[in-house]
Amino acid sequence: MSKRFVYLSAIAFFLAVTPVVAQTPAPTPAFAAAERALLEAEREQAAQWAAQPYQAARDAYAQAQALQLKRKKSDADRAAQTAEAQAELAATQARQRKLAEQIERKTSENNALRRDLLFGKDGNRP
Repeated sequence: MSKRFVYLSAIAFFLAVTPVVAQTPAPTPAFAAAERALLEAEREQAAQWAAQPYQAARDAYAQAQALQLKRKKSDADRAAQTAEAQAELAATQARQRKLAEQIERKTSENNALRRDLLFGKDGNRP
């Protein structure tokens, strides 16, 4: 047998036995936390109510995924933690802004009712 045949056989064997498909690394706790925070931000409609921190969270998560594919685990975890923090900020800001709008609406309704009680519906004082 020639050396070339032996080398080709060995290469063919390893290619058949070990898959050459690039696999993504297993998700870390930092990624799981970032995903949960992003889902919570989506539930709070952060894209509408807190667009800047929500987009920053999405960008940081995309960066974390890219770093994970490059096998830069510590950098990927840091980016995932940044994504989590930004998503939590976005969810909190969204909740705060929705509540502020509800308070403003209730205050306006109460003022209208107060006017109606004081001046009547036609605007004349009873």
